[in-house]
Amino acid sequence: MARKRSKMEIVYDILEALSEEPTTPTRLATVANMPYDRLQPLLAELESKGVVRTVENPSNPRSRTVYVTDKGLQLLAELRRLRRVLRDFGLTLI
Repeated sequence: MARKRSKMEIVYDILEALSEEPTTPTRLATVANMPYDRLQPLLAELESKGVVRTVENPSNPRSRTVYVTDKGLQLLAELRRLRRVLRDFGLTLI
């Protein structure tokens, strides 16, 4: 049976994807391997904390693009560092 991912692992996956390129929430749900309806509240939380920002497409108000912010890139760098440290000690968190 597959192990359930932690919230930190999911956030890590989202930030990794967004660091490569901004994308739509639908595409992000696919990349993060989670249902769209579960992604929406997490994106709202990340946006309220200044980690990501969502911009509506002016020509299509139903279309949005999600971007990682500088704060989000800092968080990603720290998560990567933490991952390396834990791996060096034979531990895994993410």
